Amino acid sequence: DVVVDPGHGGPIDTGAVAPTGLAEKELNLDVARLVKRYLANRGISAVLTRTDDYPTPLNVRANLADILEASVMVSIHHNAPTPGPSDTPGIEVFVQTDSKDSKRLGGLLWEGAMAGLGVFDTAWVAAEDAGVMTVLNTRGDDAYGIIRAPTVPTALIELGYISNRFEAELYQDPDYAVVAATAVTDAVERF
Repeated sequence: DVVVDPGHGGPIDTGAVAPTGLAEKELNLDVARLVKRYLANRGISAVLTRTDDYPTPLNVRANLADILEASVMVSIHHNAPTPGPSDTPGIEVFVQTDSKDSKRLGGLLWEGAMAGLGVFDTAWVAAEDAGVMTVLNTRGDDAYGIIRAPTVPTALIELGYISNRFEAELYQDPDYAVVAATAVTDAVERF
C-alpha cells in the first residue's frame, strides 16, 4: 500500500549532519522504520526503499512505488541549513505539481506533523515559506526526482532542521522518532 523512503543512505550520501554528529540518513531511517511498523499495526502494508545504511539510486527509490503499484509514497527527511527562529516547527512538505492527491497527502502530512511535533518545547527554526509547496526546475518540472518520477501520489516531508542545534538535541530523544512516525502514519492512514 505504502512506500516509505528514508532519504539518503550509504557512506557518501549522509544528508545533513547535525552539530551533535547525528547524520540525517540515520534519523530518516529510524523514523521510517517506525512508520513501517506503525502502518503494519494498522493493517496497512508498507515497504522501505532501504532497510539499512546503504546507497539506493534515486531512480530505483523513485520508481519503486510505481513498480509495486502502491497507493502512496512518503519520503522522510530532516532539513538544513538553519533558517531564522520560529515559535513553531519549520516543517516543509514538497508535493507533485500536477497531482491533487499528492497535494492532499502533503496537507495531511503537514497538519499532522505540526500538531504532533508542536508538543515539544524547543527553539524551533523555520523558513518564511514553510508549509506545503512545490519546487520547479528551469524546465517547469518538479525539481526533486523523488517527487517528479513516480506517478503514484508522493510527498517529501522535511520534519524539521537537523542543522539547528536545539532540534538536533531533540532528535536524540527516542520520544521524537515515536511522535514524528506517529504523525506520518496518522496522515497516511487518513489519506
